[in-house]
Amino acid sequence: MIPQHHPTETLLVDYGTGALDRNARLVVAGHLGVCESCRRVVAEIEELGGALLAALAPAPLQPDALDMALARIERPAPVAITSTAPNDWIAVPWEVIEAARTRRRWAAPGVWVAPIARGPGKARGYLLGIAAGMGVPRHTHRGAEMICVLKGAYRDGDALHRPGDFAWNDETVEHQPRITSDGECVCLVAAGGPLVPRDWMGRIFQPLVGI
Repeated sequence: MIPQHHPTETLLVDYGTGALDRNARLVVAGHLGVCESCRRVVAEIEELGGALLAALAPAPLQPDALDMALARIERPAPVAITSTAPNDWIAVPWEVIEAARTRRRWAAPGVWVAPIARGPGKARGYLLGIAAGMGVPRHTHRGAEMICVLKGAYRDGDALHRPGDFAWNDETVEHQPRITSDGECVCLVAAGGPLVPRDWMGRIFQPLVGI
């Protein structure tokens, strides 16, 4: 299946240069695992970055310059995609599988969540599984939310998001996604903050799910 919804070029540049935080990198990596066209873009970005570095004129350094630089740089760890995900999921980073195995909990009938990692402030990464035919209460967001579909599908307005598809939402987006009737939908999410409910159902749903 070829994804129909992709990260922006700006996001791919940030991924290729290591500028994304860990949770965002995991979500983009999930998409890259099934999207050949986006993988080519990232490869070109990395190749260009290497060429630019190679073109720089050499400069004399202090004897301890390398140690000082390494101490100041927070280098993102490489994201390794593994094929040992559940059979009906796309291949995902191992941290995602570990979260599903060890931290999954039922939050409401038909809804489960598995936290992956906390980021700065109230940012967090998590897995969200929702049963077929269920709708997410209407909401908006605090900060950016990135999603990669791992299994199943959901509709958001006129857009259908299927395995490997990427979505970006922020405080300008108010929506109410609904899972298709084909089966459970599992998404990998990196969120800059908690959802902002827009109806009474959402205000009940949010504390239970913890997102």
